[in-house]
Amino acid sequence: MSSTSPRPVRDAVEQAEDRRLRREARRRWNVFGVTAVAIFGADQVAKLIVRGAMDHGDRIAIIPGFGLVRARNEGIAFGLFPGNQTLVAVLTVVALGLIATVLARLAARSPPVAFGGGLLLGGSVGNFVDRLVHGGVTDFLDPVAFPAFNVADVGIVVGAAIVALGLLRVRDSHDRK
Repeated sequence: MSSTSPRPVRDAVEQAEDRRLRREARRRWNVFGVTAVAIFGADQVAKLIVRGAMDHGDRIAIIPGFGLVRARNEGIAFGLFPGNQTLVAVLTVVALGLIATVLARLAARSPPVAFGGGLLLGGSVGNFVDRLVHGGVTDFLDPVAFPAFNVADVGIVVGAAIVALGLLRVRDSHDRK
């Protein structure tokens, strides 16, 4: 009669669990990367279309309270630090470095954090490229009583909110254990 040792079974289960965790982390990194590339691409294509179809200051009403306008933001969020491209570039590089560092640690924790992180990073890089190539960010989405913004800005704001909510969810589920 042969006796089966529990150790090889336990080792096999642990190895299977390690493989599963690596696959899940890889999927989250894929979500992060694909989302970042998608928001960056959508932002750049939208800005290219706006720059090609509209002159500076042109406005197109879409629905009451919302339209398109071609505007240029030489500052950062909501026009802060206008005309100081060196300061804006330095702040942007520092912010991108911090965002990338933090998200590199957090993206593998949960699918929402990976998705939100991709939106946040892709949008940040989209606006940074605009600053480098065009000397300012092209804004075109124009709601009434709010500054004009662009697809990258939507990615940044929505991504930050999803990351925050995702981290709260991860923390909450971790606290319950």
